[in-house]
Amino acid sequence: MQESVGGIFSDDAERAVLGSIILKDECFDVVKEYIVESDAFYVEKNKKIWEAMTELKSENIPIDIVNISSKIKGITYYLSGLSEIPSTANVESYAKQVNSDWLRRKLVSQSHEIAKKAYDNNNDISSLLVNVHDTTSSLLNLEPGQKFDLDTLLSMTKDSLFSKRNLTTTGFTPIDNIISGMTRGEITIFAGRPGNAKTTTVANIARNLVLSGKKVVMFNREMPNTEMMKKFIAMESEGITYHMLRHSAVTSKSEIEKSLNIIKEKYTDKLFMFDNIRNLEGTFREIRRIKPDVVIDDHIGLIEYPSNDMRDLRLKIGDTSRRYKWLCKSEQLSVILVSQLNRNIEYRTERIPKLSDLAESGNLEQDAEIVAFTHYPWTVNFENAKHGKYGLDIVVAKNRYGSTGKATVGFSPDCCTLYDTVEEAEASVAKEMPGVPF
Repeated sequence: MQESVGGIFSDDAERAVLGSIILKDECFDVVKEYIVESDAFYVEKNKKIWEAMTELKSENIPIDIVNISSKIKGITYYLSGLSEIPSTANVESYAKQVNSDWLRRKLVSQSHEIAKKAYDNNNDISSLLVNVHDTTSSLLNLEPGQKFDLDTLLSMTKDSLFSKRNLTTTGFTPIDNIISGMTRGEITIFAGRPGNAKTTTVANIARNLVLSGKKVVMFNREMPNTEMMKKFIAMESEGITYHMLRHSAVTSKSEIEKSLNIIKEKYTDKLFMFDNIRNLEGTFREIRRIKPDVVIDDHIGLIEYPSNDMRDLRLKIGDTSRRYKWLCKSEQLSVILVSQLNRNIEYRTERIPKLSDLAESGNLEQDAEIVAFTHYPWTVNFENAKHGKYGLDIVVAKNRYGSTGKATVGFSPDCCTLYDTVEEAEASVAKEMPGVPF
């Protein structure tokens, strides 16, 4: 075995592990999490020293040069050299290295054994395959078991209950009254049919988050960043509509410049937008780099997978939501995923969305803590829309930690702006755009 794996070891790492323990006895417990047997040491002399240290620990005798030398004759000079390391601070990484080298040596040896026996159909290699599986699993998971501390958990839970730092609100009272807030480490879905203001809704939420001091990353897969920014300009302007920004901006240049200055002042280092990242790998890379409080992905049905990935869209979206689930937990951020609704809703008399209308609903519904739909009655049947042009319904169809229900907010489609009430929307339009009919 030693001939075939002789290059897979680090004498420096082995010496650093042993030297750290000599300098600081308590390092033994840290190292023991990773090194469970003496064969982890490749150098024979280091292996014997580890065995001596293990014996001393079991006998409750201090691990030092004198006591080790009493068990191994002629080793004192070598031990003195081991203790000449600059610091014990990196002992855990040294132990990981020794463990990793050992597992790699085992893997090479086991693979050679399989290779020798696999040519003969009379040999049963199932036990060898199990050994390789166990070694590979250990190599992939070098971290020791995580320790559970009830006191720490209770303290964190208390902080979550009373400080509410774990909650991220949308900034719209009717919505927050139902959902209480989006929880860090969890997913919220906003979905709707085209023309029902789902993108405008999440843009308004992003604006509220930014103005409250939160850092937000938006992945605009459906529209260019410039078009999304026009929505923010309309929100920050007085009397400037989204239509004007697209078709006659030159006539309102000074007012637009004011809005651009407001956005530059208040949004810099708080809002980040990307419209050219197609896959999840690039998406997650930017999220980890920026470390936002909230991620908004609009919309996940447009995320690209490799051309050789032949799975149907349902499985791909399921993979996307699961990977987002683990990301938001590990990074402790809130995630808003925007999704389409399927066409079934258009064949019903009652057009209010429900969970079964979610495109690829099973996976998204299962992974999300909150599922909310945007429903704009004006686009469906404007003659009978209860609140006319200025009412937008947010239907909370799933809320893992609270109630469900419908929240009606004010909506000015011309200004891409949401308000707490329909009356506020009407008053704002009357002030900023006098003469516009209600």
